[in-house]
Amino acid sequence: MTGIFLQLSRVDREMSFGRLLDFGVIAPRLQQLYTWSAHELAAPGLLDCVRDGALTHSWSFDDRHVWQPPDSFAIRLVHRVLPPARIGPRR
Repeated sequence: MTGIFLQLSRVDREMSFGRLLDFGVIAPRLQQLYTWSAHELAAPGLLDCVRDGALTHSWSFDDRHVWQPPDSFAIRLVHRVLPPARIGPRR
């Protein structure tokens, strides 16, 4: 298990593994995550915490730039390899 993290650190020298997960995997799915959670927990108020994929519980929607990921090859690679599912009807 340790070997996985050591090899990932070689690939991801520009940011920590946790930040890579945050910006590469979780952030692109925030809207879906909050929508699913609000439904599963029967807590529609959770939807007030996110708007168009930007968290709004700490900053206003106008200040959503604070949630923008840094420009990073590793993040772009994760976005390409693990794109979030599209919301809406499937064709």
